[in-house]
Amino acid sequence: MFFGREFMGNIMGGMVGGRYQTRLRCFSAPYFQRADAKKVQEINYGGKILLPNSALDALIRMNIEYPMMFKLMSLDPAFQRMTHAGVLEFSAEEGKAYLPKWMMEQLKLDEGDVCLIEYTRLPSATYAKFKPQTTEFLNISNPKAVLEVELRKFACLTKGDIISVDYNDQCMQFKVMDLKPANAVTIIECDMNVEFDAPEGYVEPVYKPVNTEMPAAPPVQPRLKKDDTFGGSGVRLDGKISKSRTVSTSSAGPSRDSIEKAPETEEQIAEVLPYEDYRPGQLDFVRYAYKNKEILEKEMAEKKREQVVPFGGNRLGGHTINNFRAFEGSAQTLRGSR
Repeated sequence: MFFGREFMGNIMGGMVGGRYQTRLRCFSAPYFQRADAKKVQEINYGGKILLPNSALDALIRMNIEYPMMFKLMSLDPAFQRMTHAGVLEFSAEEGKAYLPKWMMEQLKLDEGDVCLIEYTRLPSATYAKFKPQTTEFLNISNPKAVLEVELRKFACLTKGDIISVDYNDQCMQFKVMDLKPANAVTIIECDMNVEFDAPEGYVEPVYKPVNTEMPAAPPVQPRLKKDDTFGGSGVRLDGKISKSRTVSTSSAGPSRDSIEKAPETEEQIAEVLPYEDYRPGQLDFVRYAYKNKEILEKEMAEKKREQVVPFGGNRLGGHTINNFRAFEGSAQTLRGSR
């Protein structure tokens, strides 16, 4: 029987066009003859494959970079899938390669299908974005730390792959949504930023609006201000008691008779007062819509400025004057009439 040159690559592999390339029959981990439960789990929950010893012999004769990275391509023209992997061991039987289960699904390979395996070089990763395939991911308290540990079992990542990791004896899958600086990168000894997309099937919960309205603050009791402008008795410079005292309107300001008799009130900022009538029992924490002290002071200053009307004749020195008209009266002259 005649075997073509391409089929012979299944057994020996070799250098094609200056690069290593071979075709091997692919199987999942349980088909490995020397596999135990630990080895099967190591292969399935990682990103590395088993290759035959002949592949190592061919690679060491070439000028290759370590660690070794391989591009795996499906030969089925209906799918034409591609992914990348590192190498775990060169202990597979000749003509065979053993792949993780998720990698077999990614390449749409059945047991024993032929796959093209080619040595390649990949840039170091700087950014990766993953999309969990189950909402169980939300139960992980520190997903970045978990993924950092599990990604140590991988040598490289390919955009679009759905990788499998083991967490608390549970298989969790993540889809590689984005990678930088390329669609295929190595994650060995690199500083990579990791982000997570919303899990598959996750629905944003609808939150009912909470009533955040607060009752208005209770009114502040105004403080009475005593009108004691220019209070006291007059004193002469010579020490004599003045028999009669005349007060100038221009110097002493408005007379008491012209000022409103009602005491004036001044708005004050609420003070924090202790509740001394408390009795043990139920506590009610009522939140009032209090304003910041600086805002209250600013509003009070603006209100005072609005009350003062220039040349209006109704305010003077903070007091309301009755029947006061500015610049009214008869004219006076120092020169006598002719």
